Amino acid sequence: MNEKKSFGYYIRKKRLEAGLTQRELAEQLFVTESTVSKWERALSYPDVSMVMPICAALHITEHEFFTACDDDQTHTQERQAAVWRGVVTGTRRFFAAGYAIATAVCFICNLAVFHTLNWFWIVLTACALAFCFTNLPFLLQRSRLTVSLGAASGCLVLLLLACWVNVGGWWIIGGLAITAASLALPWAWWAVWRFYGKHVLPLCMAVLTVWVFLLLAVIWVFAGGNWLFTLAYPLALAGAAFVWAGFAALYWLPTGPWLKAGVIALLASLATPAFNSLCDLLIEDTDGPGFLEYFSVRHMLIRRAAGDVSWVNPLIFQIMLVCSLAIIIIGTAVELRRRKQG
Repeated sequence: MNEKKSFGYYIRKKRLEAGLTQRELAEQLFVTESTVSKWERALSYPDVSMVMPICAALHITEHEFFTACDDDQTHTQERQAAVWRGVVTGTRRFFAAGYAIATAVCFICNLAVFHTLNWFWIVLTACALAFCFTNLPFLLQRSRLTVSLGAASGCLVLLLLACWVNVGGWWIIGGLAITAASLALPWAWWAVWRFYGKHVLPLCMAVLTVWVFLLLAVIWVFAGGNWLFTLAYPLALAGAAFVWAGFAALYWLPTGPWLKAGVIALLASLATPAFNSLCDLLIEDTDGPGFLEYFSVRHMLIRRAAGDVSWVNPLIFQIMLVCSLAIIIIGTAVELRRRKQG
């Protein structure tokens, strides 16, 4: 009986909040006014077939109907979702208005000052490129990533051509080649995501590694020099080694977050000294500190005593190394405890 009274009170409360009289609610539900009165006085329950119409008329959910209380969590989520949709819509409109204003102003200025359209095409293609990222995905119902990526690629090439038409020169050949090599990465990632359902992240990492060497080779073809095999590729290999080590720690290391964080911190503390030492070795710079000197307290104190402000750098890496080792020790202890309990 208490449940009926609670239900009747809730129906009356929601009816009043909706600004409806018993007669108006009855007319919407195609029942008599006395039927609504009986519901609110807890003399009867609505038929099951009336649940959805009542919920629609009183703006409540079926869960709220059967529990006779407001679902505050659901309403909060709906309000947050509505706020987010409003922010997204407002942002899209802001960008669209900005593109339209910029295009119109540049069109008028270019035509009025130079009596022709030259650099306007650069502005137009740049705005179109930005539009592909900020607005176009929301206008599409299907194949958003494919269409947006394709449109962005086309706009990028058009932007490059617009710059070339405006300034001229043979650099356009190298520019198009480097642009094509750069676009190969997102399109390769798209192909991996589109056609391979398993091992997407490792495959994307492999694609990124190959792409770095490809891009360096394309740049070298047009820039010339002897830096590709003597400097760029060795540094790229070292960078790939650190990146793959970090990825392996996160993706394949079967441990908890503490130990993974410790490994990542250790790699971060070793990366810069390793790169700097490798650069000094490749360009035969004898003034830079060696790899081990970055972690030598004695070397740091000597530089400090000599008034060399660079002593701060080894101190930073030493602190990073100690902290990373401490995290690894904590992570190892946590992992051993977890396995012992398991």
